[in-house]
Amino acid sequence: MKLAPTLQGGLRIDADSLEDWMVLDAICADAASLPGAPLYERLSEKMPKDPDWEEFVAPDIRSQFSDQVTHVSRAISAAPMDEEHAGSIFISKEEAPVWYGAINQARMTLEHLFQISELDEFIDLDDLGEISDAKRSAVIRSHFYSTFQSLLLEYVLE
Repeated sequence: MKLAPTLQGGLRIDADSLEDWMVLDAICADAASLPGAPLYERLSEKMPKDPDWEEFVAPDIRSQFSDQVTHVSRAISAAPMDEEHAGSIFISKEEAPVWYGAINQARMTLEHLFQISELDEFIDLDDLGEISDAKRSAVIRSHFYSTFQSLLLEYVLE
């Protein structure tokens, strides 16, 4: 998979295999798999109790989080691909915050489930030592998501 800025100020994703599409699909799967209370409710719990919060702010956060994941899911599933599973997705400047938010939800879920930030920096997957396959997979996805967000920040978001 390749990610690169476009001349129009967006970001292009070139997926070359079925595995690449699976990684992209994992963004939404990870974002939606937080056990227990949804992420927006967890964030709301950290806010000072204010009657206006639940009435005016919380519904917008719920809607925004859900809309971000839905948008990314639709963009991935609607992307054209050839018989060898190669295809591209173009993220415009306007869509970039939505993608960034969905990816952030996925990263926060992985952090909650696997405490990835507790791992020391690694250069190679062998540096991770003895961890479960599920955690190893989560580390790889989290690293990809972080790189994806960095590209969005560097080339697309202002």
